[in-house]
Amino acid sequence: MKVMFGTFSAASILGGGVAVQTTALAHELRKLGVEVELFDPWRRYELQRYDIFHLFAAHVGTYHLGRAVKTLGLKLAVSPTVFSRHSPRTVAAMLAVSKLLRRRGGLWTEHMFCQELCDMADLVLPNTQAEANFVRGAFGVPSFKIRVIHNGVDPRFADSKPDAFVDKYGISDFLLYVGHIGWGRKNVASLLSSIADLRFQTALVGKLIDNEYGRRCAELIRANERVLHVPELPAESGLLESAYAAARALVLPSQYETPGLAALEAALAGANVCITKHGGTIEYFGDYATYLDPASERSIRRAVAAAMTKPKGEELRNRIVSNFLWEEAARELLAAYRELGGAR
Repeated sequence: MKVMFGTFSAASILGGGVAVQTTALAHELRKLGVEVELFDPWRRYELQRYDIFHLFAAHVGTYHLGRAVKTLGLKLAVSPTVFSRHSPRTVAAMLAVSKLLRRRGGLWTEHMFCQELCDMADLVLPNTQAEANFVRGAFGVPSFKIRVIHNGVDPRFADSKPDAFVDKYGISDFLLYVGHIGWGRKNVASLLSSIADLRFQTALVGKLIDNEYGRRCAELIRANERVLHVPELPAESGLLESAYAAARALVLPSQYETPGLAALEAALAGANVCITKHGGTIEYFGDYATYLDPASERSIRRAVAAAMTKPKGEELRNRIVSNFLWEEAARELLAAYRELGGAR
């Protein structure tokens, strides 16, 4: 079987979950005998040589690529990575209104791009059952096209040791956030506001985006001497794994996560997890994480305080090892490809 992976062009610049997901799945699928190639927009392709084009993320940044591939007759699998705090019924109603307005003046919304890509797809591959329910209810995707493919984590995080991060930055047993700082969905400003008067140390690891929201986050970081910002930890340095092991808890206060790769990595490294309750996170972390309401700074503060005072344990780590390694995700994905008829 020969498969091509594609995503939005900025993924190589921004990094983040999609970059980790595509790299890890490609590696594991190759071990299972699948030929996987990463799409290069500067190359010419004979698409008939490929069985499936797998598009990761469904939004304006991937829309034209997905449409071109489908127009040329290649089987299309889409991992949409989409969710909403609105109910599926509400989103469906908003989409109906948007489509009427589009006919009058060319109006497009993010959900419209996502819906059209899901409509084009031969296979829709959400990461959680909550996401599956959303695309079914909001976009009208039929159940026969949907297969839940869980996200995974690299087993190397189970061997993480705290020493390297502690030696370099001089802190341990701290609150950790890993991800971009500047996208509103990540909700970092609310996190920083909610913990401003708490006495424990916090480390934020991630690129600071130069936009209005990012500048607001930067001001909040500067105002709190207990907050350390580390712009980036190169994968080859081993410092990210060490940061997870050195932290008492990882927090992801996002509007939603599906389910948050940093949380899986941190859990495998032994950290407590404090995470948004939206987006299917409970499907991965069960009763072993502390959940927060991203719309409430009071809820964020209470959840963070609970996660930081809770002893570290093995239950969540064991759950991740048993269910959510990348090799298992790749086996699920290969089974879905075969159902689509991708095997020669």
